[in-house]
Amino acid sequence: MDFGDFSALIILLPFLFGLLRFKHFDKSLKWLFCFVAYGVANETFSLISKYLDIINTMPRRHLYTFISFLFLGLFYNSLFKGFFRKNWILTIVVLYELYFLINSFFIRGIFEYPAMARAISIIIIVLFSILYFYKTMVEAKISSLFDEPQIWINAAILIYFSGNLFFHILFNVIFENSPEFGKLTFFYLRILNAIFYVLIAVGFYLCKSDNRSESIGKMESLKHNL
Repeated sequence: MDFGDFSALIILLPFLFGLLRFKHFDKSLKWLFCFVAYGVANETFSLISKYLDIINTMPRRHLYTFISFLFLGLFYNSLFKGFFRKNWILTIVVLYELYFLINSFFIRGIFEYPAMARAISIIIIVLFSILYFYKTMVEAKISSLFDEPQIWINAAILIYFSGNLFFHILFNVIFENSPEFGKLTFFYLRILNAIFYVLIAVGFYLCKSDNRSESIGKMESLKHNL
C-alpha cells in the first residue's frame, strides 16, 4: 500500500466517529456525514478502479464533484438557517449544480477533468466557511472554541479547500508543462486530504449528548428543593 492509498483510507476515521456520534448530530452534521459516507464510497471505487486498471475515471470525478458539493451546500444551508435570508444559500447551490451539469454534458464533456468548474465550487465552499466564522463572531454564543465541533469542521474545510484552489485553477498548466511537479502536487493534495479528514473526525468526536446540561439543571433543582 502506497502513501496515496493510506491517505485515502484516512476517511474511515471520521466515518467511524460519525457512526458512533450520529445520534447526537444536528441536521447540518447529518448532511456532513452524508458527504463523508459518499467520500468513503468514492474512495472505495477509486481503489477498485486502480487495481483493475480502469484508465478513464473522469465520469466518476464529475459525479463526485456534483454530489459532494450538494452535500456540503446542504450542510451550510442548514448551518446558516436563521442567520441569512431564507433559501439564499440553497439558491447558490442549485445555480451551481445547474451550471455544473451544463458544463459537464454540453461544454467540457464528462471525459475531461472539470478543473474550472471544480475551482468555482471550491471558491463557493471557502466563502461559506469564512461566512461561518463571521457568523460565529457576530453571534458570540460559543464559550470554548476548542470544544465546538463546527469550529474544527469548518477549519478543516477552509484549510483543505483553500489548499486545493490553486491546483484546480492551474490544473492544465501544471500537467502540460511539468508532469513531475504535477506528481509532487498530488502528494501535497494527499497530505491535505489526510489533515482534512482528521480534523472532521475530531469535530465528530466532540459531538456529545445535550443530556449533560439537562442533568445539571435537574441536580440544581434538586439541591434547591432540599
